[in-house]
Amino acid sequence: MQIKTIYMSTCLSLSLAFFASTTISADVTKLQQIADAERDVAYIGLRLRTYVSSNGSRTLEEIVVHNTAKNSFYKVESVLGQHKPSENDNKPDNQNRDTDRNRDDRRRRGREFRWERQRSQFTTKEIELVAQNYELEHTRWGEKIAGYETDILIIKPKFPGRPSKHIYFARKNGVILKVQDFDADGIFRRMFVYTRISFDAKVVQNKWNAIKKDIHTNPRNNRNITLAEAKKILKKKPIQPKFIPKGFQLQNIEKHQYRDSHPIQFKYTDGMLEFRIIEVTGDIPRRDRGSPVIKIGHTDVHKFQRGPTTAFGWETSDIRFLLIGTLPATELQKVVESIIHVAEQK
Repeated sequence: MQIKTIYMSTCLSLSLAFFASTTISADVTKLQQIADAERDVAYIGLRLRTYVSSNGSRTLEEIVVHNTAKNSFYKVESVLGQHKPSENDNKPDNQNRDTDRNRDDRRRRGREFRWERQRSQFTTKEIELVAQNYELEHTRWGEKIAGYETDILIIKPKFPGRPSKHIYFARKNGVILKVQDFDADGIFRRMFVYTRISFDAKVVQNKWNAIKKDIHTNPRNNRNITLAEAKKILKKKPIQPKFIPKGFQLQNIEKHQYRDSHPIQFKYTDGMLEFRIIEVTGDIPRRDRGSPVIKIGHTDVHKFQRGPTTAFGWETSDIRFLLIGTLPATELQKVVESIIHVAEQK
């Protein structure tokens, strides 16, 4: 009996030791470590980036030079693969959509072969919201990526209709080596993975010195403002939604510039997803003509879809609105309804 007890105890200890070696504490501090590495560690590398949507798929090879958080840029080296679905291409109701898609393709081709600024994966505020709205699971990964031992952080939603993300990062320094994004149904949507990467600070600095003369960034015309400043710009109080999807918070208010007008943008996020409400007064050309119209209260609302992004455009109380987001359209429409309801009560 004693031998059996010792045997069972030994097996339990070994099992616990194995589990501890493969599953690490699911702690938001690991996400913070990844964000810190993206800010502090210099690197240069080649990566493959793939997008998948209802419009088809596309795979690009990109070079990334990350000297500092401020001096972090990428550029497309080549297009390795592209596929567009063809079964609906000849349908008349797709002609307008194809025209919009071709216009977007031309704009993208015009900018993707030049150096673009690389945004950090997570801000401090976004990390806080991810911790509130998502489950984090940190585990060892048995394979190397670009020659480096790798761990994985899986971010899973607490609420339905939200995406998930798999982040593979270098165990040595926390730099992200691969990211996979999945939609609310678990369907793969996009990824990037480094095929080569170097953390040699001297090599990175030399490369940065060689390319910085070729980097031309347009000055930002938008800046963060207060609600009081937004009221002065619009010459009336902005209308904010009464309904906000669960887990979302207002991240910032920005003033933009479009010709002689100054649209005001309200950005909401849950740490992973975001939606934006743009309000503007004055005469600005409309881009939603020809899109389906739905009636909400006494207001005509244009609704259009481009890939995973849904947009609603309408006018009320002498303000033109545009709401854009990647949440389910039903949730975004509730936001629209709440804004219109507030406007109609005035």
